[in-house]
Amino acid sequence: MTEANAVIARKRSKAHNGAARVRRRWLAFPALVVLFAASSSAEAALRVCNKTRYLLNFAVGYGAGADFATEGWWSVTPNTCATPIKGPLKGRYIYLYATDIDANDVLKGSVSMCIDRRKFQIFGIADCWRRGLQAVNFAEIDTLSAPDWTAYLNDPGK
Repeated sequence: MTEANAVIARKRSKAHNGAARVRRRWLAFPALVVLFAASSSAEAALRVCNKTRYLLNFAVGYGAGADFATEGWWSVTPNTCATPIKGPLKGRYIYLYATDIDANDVLKGSVSMCIDRRKFQIFGIADCWRRGLQAVNFAEIDTLSAPDWTAYLNDPGK
């Protein structure tokens, strides 16, 4: 091989290696996009933020197959958030009930569901009192079928 042919061969080799590096980078790019897309859906959740000046306790209700389920209690200090449901929301509606530390209703609505005084997970919303539970009215929140939702609890009148 002549010296001129050797230089051309090295240039082709460098060009080929550079193109291969560019192709490898572009092949890695979709993997990053998929990773970010997966991580954003993994971050989907229900967050409840306390915009009041008081410590609040809250419970959530949601569709659980053919029936409903309720869970509680989460405490949320002023100007912080709690994440009671991690992962994408499965239904269009979620239900919230909140009290202050003296058990006074802060957020209530018109959908009767069961709660307990201590930490709980309850399936079904019928016959609360027969099961030794308390029936309270949860506020219905239309999430518009979004996988991610943040609810804000505000002081009355705000």
